[in-house]
Amino acid sequence: MNINRPFYAHTSEIETWELLETHLKRVSSLSGEYGNSFNSSEWCQIAGLWHDLGKYSNEFQDYLIKNTSTDSHTSETSGKVDHSSAGAQWAVNQFGSAGKILAHIIAGHHSGLLDYSSEVTGSSLENRLSKELASWQENVPESIIRQTIPSIPSLLFPKERRQASFTVAFWIRMLYSCLVDADFLATEEYMNPEKASSRLQGINFLSQMKPILDEYMNLLQSKSDNTPVNVVRRRILDSCRKNAKLPPGFFDLCVPTGGGKTLASLTFALDHALKYNLQRVVVAIPFTSIIEQNAEVYRSVFQALGDPVLLEHHSNVEPEKENQANRLQSENWDAPLIVTTNVQFFESLFANRSSRCRKLHRIAHSVIILDEAQTLPVELLKPTLLALNELVNNYGCSVVLCSATKPALEKGEDFSIGIENIRHIVEPDESFTSIMKRTSVKIIPILTDEALTDSLIKEKQVLCIVNTRRHASILANQLGKEDGHFHLSTRMCPVHRLEKLKTIKERLKNNEICRVVSTQLIEAGVDVDFPSVYRAQCGLDSLTQAAGRCNREGRRELGDVVFFKTPELLPPGMLRQTADAGEEIIHQYADPMASEAIEAYFFLHYWRQQDLWDKYQIIHESTLPNDPSTMQFQFSTMAKRYQFIKEESSPLLVPWEEQGKKFRELLWGYVPPSRNDWRRIQRYCIQIRKHELEALAQERAIEFSEHGIWMLIDDDKYDEQLGLVERSSRSYENFIL
Repeated sequence: MNINRPFYAHTSEIETWELLETHLKRVSSLSGEYGNSFNSSEWCQIAGLWHDLGKYSNEFQDYLIKNTSTDSHTSETSGKVDHSSAGAQWAVNQFGSAGKILAHIIAGHHSGLLDYSSEVTGSSLENRLSKELASWQENVPESIIRQTIPSIPSLLFPKERRQASFTVAFWIRMLYSCLVDADFLATEEYMNPEKASSRLQGINFLSQMKPILDEYMNLLQSKSDNTPVNVVRRRILDSCRKNAKLPPGFFDLCVPTGGGKTLASLTFALDHALKYNLQRVVVAIPFTSIIEQNAEVYRSVFQALGDPVLLEHHSNVEPEKENQANRLQSENWDAPLIVTTNVQFFESLFANRSSRCRKLHRIAHSVIILDEAQTLPVELLKPTLLALNELVNNYGCSVVLCSATKPALEKGEDFSIGIENIRHIVEPDESFTSIMKRTSVKIIPILTDEALTDSLIKEKQVLCIVNTRRHASILANQLGKEDGHFHLSTRMCPVHRLEKLKTIKERLKNNEICRVVSTQLIEAGVDVDFPSVYRAQCGLDSLTQAAGRCNREGRRELGDVVFFKTPELLPPGMLRQTADAGEEIIHQYADPMASEAIEAYFFLHYWRQQDLWDKYQIIHESTLPNDPSTMQFQFSTMAKRYQFIKEESSPLLVPWEEQGKKFRELLWGYVPPSRNDWRRIQRYCIQIRKHELEALAQERAIEFSEHGIWMLIDDDKYDEQLGLVERSSRSYENFIL
């Protein structure tokens, strides 16, 4: 070992620099602690010891000393230095083919998990392993460089070889999560020890949350009248408490809309987690709008425990420009209750970026509640269901599939890739459906916008749900900006929508005029109660959800649901597929929301679509070759192909009201936002497509913050009624939600 000079991991403006050996041992300790949750502690410890071996080169140390203000993490991704390939090469040198497990995660601990093989020069693990590097080995302490190969943990492997490869790839991504989270946190301890000390330190919040939730639910029940609907809600809650004692695995919670699913499922999750020593509850929801509402409900329940209890993690804010500051702010889900989107949850399970993957190890030994589980994209069904099976079979999770309709994901004769051994939290009971039935459906073949607007004006309180933002904006403009007229879409930032919903609920309660035009963001889980609901053509599961916003509290004998077609074709993709399947079924049944109609719909939309289950060949093409023992995985390809939303989009901060303007001022400044700031900023952001960003940039309406996010600087482009508006006609062209 070279004893003539010290070797450093990081430099900074503080007086002392962090010794490399200190950093490696700290990362090893943390990573091993995280890997212990899925019996992989030794693999994670070695990864921590070897991840920065390249920093032992004199070349890297000279670079570090000359560039004290440079972030060495991002400098590697820009091609200036390479301190990751050394550990990857050493792992293969020491452990052979099994060393590629470590090579994948070490080589990618800053730049992201790489494809093993790629036509792009320098961007593959294969190229990294053959790369010529500066000398470093003679400078490393023996206690770090000499390690014994660990044994592979006892994973439950599928019989099919490709799926067995998927199991190994999933495990490597979990190892990677442990390493990058440990590296981020160890770096934070050095760079900002005060911030590091403020993070949660093993506090068992779940045991504190349970009595608070129990008291809240008991109070809620004591105040409710003994109506048939409330009797059903009590029976559902009792079943959740009783069946929380069942061993971990797959569950379904299939109850009619209005059955109190949001809090009943959380009651099950907390009881189940405490019974089996699970670590946290993750609630994944299709739409951001429901996150806002559910998070508000959870905050009101657990307000006595303060902010650390709940993390509301949208997919909205992930800075484009990654640097040392915002990397440390990326979410690692160190909270007992996570409320997030399906996009954020599932895309993270297939991601390759370090900031996106660092949370994954914390999903192990969790209760995962999938709200509206039937909304998963058909084109991603096979890899998605395989990932859920991995979490249950190999990472100690329980998964709760919530739906207001008959579950669509259970394995059956017509659905070979479905989930096996799903247990009912609430046993199927047709009486529930009849008691909770509060609407009748009227089908109208074609309804023009003019006729639709006339019909809405005749109603005192009415909700109209359409499929695209363009259509919603047209109808909103036709209705006008009279008092009591509202428009909802994802062109409004989350906090703006939440304020609109509060006003809408107040007007409904007070029997005031309330006419709302919305995209489908309102139809899943948003707690509103209209006497009449109009729904444009859609799948029957969406029709059922829309009906759940009608006569929700049973104030009328039956509410009116109008199911109509528009003269224009729906845009290609999932919207048209689901609507076509609904159109094929709806005229065959007297009640299009009856269980047999829903089952027939799922047969068409999910079970008959074998050719689409892995449309993007994520399983088939993610490994080279298909023998997992070669440890040659295509992580970057998998991440690119597994996307809920194919069109690239970016977060845009909008200056809604004073708080939005204050966040814009913060992003204009030199001091990077804190992690809590980022969590609040996401509530003032909307997602914008690439071509829309380009149009706004040409008009000088937006500006890019050095902290990695776009900001709207032209306040006139954010409208109180419509949200973000543009002069370009392209702004409303068939964008869903």
